[in-house]
Amino acid sequence: MGKKSPAGSIREIQPGVWQVSAMHGYTREGKRRRAYRTVHGTRADADEERLRLLADMGRYPTLGDPMTMDEYYWCHYSPDRHATTTQANAKTHDTIWRCHISPELGSRDIGSLTYQDIKHWIEMLPPQSAPNYVRTMRSVLAQAAYDGVIPESPMENRRFRMPKGRDTTPKPVWGAQEVMEALGRPAFRESQLFALWCLMCGGGLSRSEALAIDWEGIRWESALGMDGKEHWTAYVSIDHAITTEDGLKGPKNSRRYRSVPIPSVFADPLHAIRSSGPICQSTRYTKDGGKPTGHRLTPDRVPAKWRSYFAEGGCLEGIPFVWLNRMRATYATLMQGAGIDSTLINALQGRSQNSEVLYSNYLNPRQDAFVQAAKRLQDGLETG
Repeated sequence: MGKKSPAGSIREIQPGVWQVSAMHGYTREGKRRRAYRTVHGTRADADEERLRLLADMGRYPTLGDPMTMDEYYWCHYSPDRHATTTQANAKTHDTIWRCHISPELGSRDIGSLTYQDIKHWIEMLPPQSAPNYVRTMRSVLAQAAYDGVIPESPMENRRFRMPKGRDTTPKPVWGAQEVMEALGRPAFRESQLFALWCLMCGGGLSRSEALAIDWEGIRWESALGMDGKEHWTAYVSIDHAITTEDGLKGPKNSRRYRSVPIPSVFADPLHAIRSSGPICQSTRYTKDGGKPTGHRLTPDRVPAKWRSYFAEGGCLEGIPFVWLNRMRATYATLMQGAGIDSTLINALQGRSQNSEVLYSNYLNPRQDAFVQAAKRLQDGLETG
């Protein structure tokens, strides 16, 4: 039997599981506003939750109003994202919502969505990209709770098991051998993307950050090396990034504003080709070959140009191909191999000190690193 009152009701839908409702105020259409929650426990727990729901409806004027997931996303969440974050980020959310969330849940009332609904939706997602879609859904529901549209997100403080079958194999990076071989190729040093590569592989910059650097923004310091020759260290200040969608913009967060030293193995060849304007420029072709235009190379031109370096006759022919954006991961992996603490690597690359992205997206220790780790354990045990 359900327990009813003028302010709502309590109904046991199965042993120990209760549906509570509360009524407060009126909807835009002039009907009484009613909201529902499911409670696990005793009747006393259900009655307590009904009173809490009634109080929440008094605090949040839209709680109980009918609003579909699609209505909230396109009328509230998406406009806010386009106004407050990068266009690339906002468009990614829009695409994920349109293609992977709306078909299943877009017509659902946002206030009725439960943990089980989310769990069922996740089980149907493609394994490889499921974490990205879940992040978007979590962000939308958290914002809806913040806006007072729902009292709390059904995903708050909940972990979800991702669909099986996701390939978690780390994407390839270069080791020290490949990096030094690339540095030793004169044709690569003269190429359009060499300076860009140096900042990414030697300083851990992202491609969007490195493309925004001008030669005038690099500070140089020289010192006499052990070989008796003058060597350079370059200090690069990151205060902009550039993407196809947003053009030149500020970094995505305050941690991305930083100054990064580039060691001499990269800085020496950089200093030898230093110029003015953007470090990576578009070219115009003349009878004497390609000439820099003085204009910054657009981001969408980079992948094809980089790929061409590995083709027959290319300046990097014979070196294992990895995409240019993996040079940031190459930097992180080499730094870890050199014994640099992950907290410092995160700081150098503009991430929070406990960021899991370093391990999940960047580090890819080679087999010889595992062998070296085992040798250090052996040495430590033998020396006491």
